[in-house]
Amino acid sequence: MSDHAINPAQPAPEAHHDDPMSHVPPGSLWPFLVMIGLVIAPFGVLSVLGVLGKSHVGPLADPRVGIILIGIAAVIFAYCLMGWAHQIIREKRIAHDVVQQQKDLQMFILLFLSGEASAFGAIFGYFYHREVHDATFGPLPGMHFGGPFAAYATFFLLSSSLTCEVAHHAIEKGRLQLGRLFLVFTIVLGVTFLGMTGYEWGELLQRGFKATDIAATGSSSFAAIFFTSTGFHALHVATGLAMLIMVLIRLEAGHFRGKRHFSLVAASWYWHFVDIVWVLLFITVYVVA
Repeated sequence: MSDHAINPAQPAPEAHHDDPMSHVPPGSLWPFLVMIGLVIAPFGVLSVLGVLGKSHVGPLADPRVGIILIGIAAVIFAYCLMGWAHQIIREKRIAHDVVQQQKDLQMFILLFLSGEASAFGAIFGYFYHREVHDATFGPLPGMHFGGPFAAYATFFLLSSSLTCEVAHHAIEKGRLQLGRLFLVFTIVLGVTFLGMTGYEWGELLQRGFKATDIAATGSSSFAAIFFTSTGFHALHVATGLAMLIMVLIRLEAGHFRGKRHFSLVAASWYWHFVDIVWVLLFITVYVVA
């Protein structure tokens, strides 16, 4: 007879450790749905910028359709990203191997950030290639570009990185009220930066700084890379804000009472990554150019 049969009070050995894949969650459609939102968004942006105005793409030639597409893409992206995060949160509760699960999630974030760094690396590579080989590459001659407004936006975003780190450490140490306060500060600063980016875009577009309205020179190429790089970064800021808001909702729901704070760690890592990329973009777009 087994020891468990002799002594019923002794727990039976856990068989799930025999399965090396016991920590792997089931498949999910959420990543595919998030991708749909990301695929729709660029078509809306190109439509709004007027790039598709002279092409045979039907309704996309109308910028108003582009605005609608951007709105639809934003709703799909935000909703599905939240759904994906919610599924991961539920799977963490039923995991058989918590330690391995946490390692997998950390590796996922690192691989994800590596892919994002590669995408921004391609943008930087194109910029500096044109900077070296095209003497006309840059803003239009005599055009006031950047200035204090961009510096203020940078200050707000870098300050949000500091408040995010304070919130992170406060929550991990159980100081939830302090963590909640600084998490709200981080979100407010991030929304402020995003609003300032949109305001700058609107001002530049009103002044005619648009790739399709500029002759095929280095200034036209610079306008294209400017809107591509800052717009791609703004998308990442919006993604980071969605993650921080999710963390705040979970904090209000009392999910961070124990020792597992991975969603907070992931949001913090992502937000710091966004800030580092902006520092490089600021130097590249506003200083080097």
